[in-house]
Amino acid sequence: MSAEKPNIVLILVDDQGYYDLGCYGATEVKTPRIDEMAGGGIRFTDYYAAAPICSPSRAGLLTGCYPRRVGNHVWVHRADSNTGIHSDELTLAELFKDNGYKTACIGKWHLGFHEPFLPQNQGFDHYFGLLHNLDPVETVYFEDVGGVPLQRDRDVVKRPADPDELTKLYTNEAIDFIEANKEGPFLLYLPHTMLHNPLGVSEEFKGTSQWGEYGDAIQELDHHVGRIIDVLKRLNIDDNTVVVYASDNGRGPGRNPQQKIRGRKLSTYEGGIRVPAIAWGPGLGLRAGISSPAVVRAMDWYPTLATLADIEIPSERVIDGRDLSPLLRGETDFVPPPGLKKSLNAGVPLRRRWEPDGEWGSLINRNQYNDAFFYHGSQGALAAVRWRNWKLYLNPSLALYDLTADPGESEIVRNPTILRKLRGMAILFQEEMRRDARPAGKVSVPREDGNTEIPETLLEQLDSRLGVTYARYGDRTLEMDLYRPKHSWGTLPAIVCIHGGGWANGTRANHGGVAQALAARGYVAATISYRLSGEAPFPAQIHDCKAAVRFLRANAEEFGIDSDHVGAIGLSAGGHLTALLATSAGVEELEGEGGNANFSSAIQAAVPMGAQTDFLSDRTREISAIDGRGKIWRQFLGGTQAEKFDTYRLASPLYHLDKNDPACWFITGEADDPSTHASVFRERMQQLEITTGLTVIEDAPHPFLGKQVWFDKMIETSNAFSRQNLKH
Repeated sequence: MSAEKPNIVLILVDDQGYYDLGCYGATEVKTPRIDEMAGGGIRFTDYYAAAPICSPSRAGLLTGCYPRRVGNHVWVHRADSNTGIHSDELTLAELFKDNGYKTACIGKWHLGFHEPFLPQNQGFDHYFGLLHNLDPVETVYFEDVGGVPLQRDRDVVKRPADPDELTKLYTNEAIDFIEANKEGPFLLYLPHTMLHNPLGVSEEFKGTSQWGEYGDAIQELDHHVGRIIDVLKRLNIDDNTVVVYASDNGRGPGRNPQQKIRGRKLSTYEGGIRVPAIAWGPGLGLRAGISSPAVVRAMDWYPTLATLADIEIPSERVIDGRDLSPLLRGETDFVPPPGLKKSLNAGVPLRRRWEPDGEWGSLINRNQYNDAFFYHGSQGALAAVRWRNWKLYLNPSLALYDLTADPGESEIVRNPTILRKLRGMAILFQEEMRRDARPAGKVSVPREDGNTEIPETLLEQLDSRLGVTYARYGDRTLEMDLYRPKHSWGTLPAIVCIHGGGWANGTRANHGGVAQALAARGYVAATISYRLSGEAPFPAQIHDCKAAVRFLRANAEEFGIDSDHVGAIGLSAGGHLTALLATSAGVEELEGEGGNANFSSAIQAAVPMGAQTDFLSDRTREISAIDGRGKIWRQFLGGTQAEKFDTYRLASPLYHLDKNDPACWFITGEADDPSTHASVFRERMQQLEITTGLTVIEDAPHPFLGKQVWFDKMIETSNAFSRQNLKH
């Protein structure tokens, strides 16, 4: 086996049925190149797509999860959909990119069409293909703009896309990517648009099969799969490359008495979800010329390919895939249980919830449960469960089949013990998904007036605790509103949201939308009230911010908070307090007496927005002395800079900045004062080798949260930064 990290080529065909290759029994088509691949690799006879329909199937493949676990289990993403894979999910591409791989998606995406869901934001360095389907229910959305576009990254290459040329164009682009990255390692995801209707076949292959246009399209795909293998050999990297070929869902039943499978795409009969799958990598020690009856699933590729690339899946990821690498390498003829520890990611299934009650605990063991496959229909509902050779349908009534003896699912079997075991698995799975399923990514559709709105669909994803008292000063109480995503278990990073208002105005409601939008992305977000300058002089305001951080740490268990990862975000005066919170941990005069003194007020990431960070600057000195403009400064700090120099210094984030401070990312509007760029502050951070940066939102003024387009840019930026600094 090569000591280098292997290249990965993952070819996904759209809507190819189980029997529809020569190596699976087709006689109407010739598929010599794929058959040759099967002869040099391992062919699976009992391989299941994640779902019987496009989008959920792809979501399962790229996340290693049942589509239901990641909220992408119902039907498909149409052009008007506002959902996709959540940005907090770690896709296969992100996992490999984080470990030094060049990544490309070339072909049909179909996993969301708004910015957070695009391939480039889901781990792919390069994209070429169609984001959408070409069937009439989707092309109707593009009639007024010239048809569905063929794209390279974000540039339109051609409109409308021509289905007859897609298979060749995708393969050409894939070969260019392989050649450009031949030094490796690379991950190439090649999801073909074919064989989805409307079918497309180039002139070279029209009429070449005995199965009409469908057969012609299969033979063209076979030719171009061969081109991929050929280029790997020509570049002498075939011995260090794994190639996987599979279909995203079934198409139709068998065509002769020997081909028993029944059911079509969209159904949970075997013909709708059991599909061809081949793994080829003889140079890497993968078995050759083998047909495996092991029950494997699309989700299994995630941990398997990671192991082949010597990548350990991060410990916090809960996925449903199992590591097949011992099976692929011939170390076992089955998927070994985690306890045998036969591979790098063998233990990943043990991260799934396993809390069977007394009724099921004695009947089902954990390995059996992890090896079961749970069939979901095209509308996302659990329909059946398979374990070993047994398959149990749940609706409209319980029906048990032996798939080894009866692959056509024609004779119901009476076996009360097995029926009860599989029924118990289904009940345990339903409970697991009820408690642990994660939300899909969602974006809000802008209001006609362009103003910011937090959609009801997002609010429905959240649990909230409102009006929680976090500090008390005599009769004065300070409250926070907390939000966290529903159905998330374990601890999450926390973010304190600090409103603006010139230190003299505003309430925690001003940053409620910020807290809600961040919580939906996987945080415990708290928007806080604090004592304004009209009721208490500085440093009361920073005392309160620090008290809020300490309160969250003191109550981390109750709120499900990872107390080692707390951040802050705020706009204007709240931006200043965010920066000061980041730089003043341990400064005694700024800690205050807001309670929980035995907990730290230090934060691990800060996003100051529209913030002032240098209170000793000439600009601050001049403004503080101007009657009109300087009023908020004088009220906040008790006078002008000249009069209260020591107080201004104490309030200046730049003054406190040192090498122990956390990463800070600044956001400001293009039309805001240049001082909000925090140039001196960021330069000093760079000297201290602390992560920092600046995002300037185009056309935005100082108060930019009120417009949806600016708000969304802020959330996208702050989430990306917080994810890197609070979640890893």
